[in-house]
Amino acid sequence: MKRISALLLFTFSFCFAASIEVVSTTSQIAAVVSEIGKDCVNIAVLIPPGICPGHYEIKPNDIKKLWNGGVLFYHGWEGFIDDISKSVPGAGPRMFKIDVSGSWLVPEIQIKAAEKIADVLRNIDPERKKFYETNLEFYKNQMKELDRKIKNFVYENNLIGIKVVCSEMQKYFLKYLKFDVIDCFGRDEEITPGEIARLIDSIKNHKVKIIVSNLQSGTSTGEMLAKRTSVPHVIISNFPGGFENTKTIEATIMKNINLLKTAAYNNTNR
Repeated sequence: MKRISALLLFTFSFCFAASIEVVSTTSQIAAVVSEIGKDCVNIAVLIPPGICPGHYEIKPNDIKKLWNGGVLFYHGWEGFIDDISKSVPGAGPRMFKIDVSGSWLVPEIQIKAAEKIADVLRNIDPERKKFYETNLEFYKNQMKELDRKIKNFVYENNLIGIKVVCSEMQKYFLKYLKFDVIDCFGRDEEITPGEIARLIDSIKNHKVKIIVSNLQSGTSTGEMLAKRTSVPHVIISNFPGGFENTKTIEATIMKNINLLKTAAYNNTNR
């Protein structure tokens, strides 16, 4: 309790100076920036959390957000970054790539992302260096505790080893949860009839218990597979804010694993 109180006091004492204007391409990055920067950053998110980020096209209003000295955090896979750098004078030095590989739904990956983001904030705002470092350590401890919480949840609800066919975008998260990933599928628009036939065979031959779609990649493939095989279908989200009341990474993860639990228990042949 004393540690938390000290952090809160530190937060209030360091945010009287002007806040940093941050533009984040996704809610994944924004959620972490918010944890490290607290009230010392104002964050705008470009890509709505419920849509496929690969389909997003940059808008004039998005570019305007960077004209007044703001900084941009991005992953590196966004297709519109070159458009921004060409459209905003001097944007290059204020654009920071947070190129962390792996699923951002995994606490270990969250820690890596937080370290990169904290490093950027320290460099562009050295006067509040200690503030960002304190918040980083606090968040790293939060993620370590969340990792324990997730693993306990999976173990206590007998979810380890459950066979799934899933969206490619959720494969690494499900493997982290110790689900048995039998096969994967891409975005709805990428699926061919031959792939559908292959996936149905995998589901039947391996006695798959759950079909898992990624909200942002489309759900039609998962729905079709569920209809053809009578296997429970569940939709989970890669991004904070994809579902109601999931603004933080922890809320997003806990929503996802509760949805997976419900789907597993809905399978009468489990």
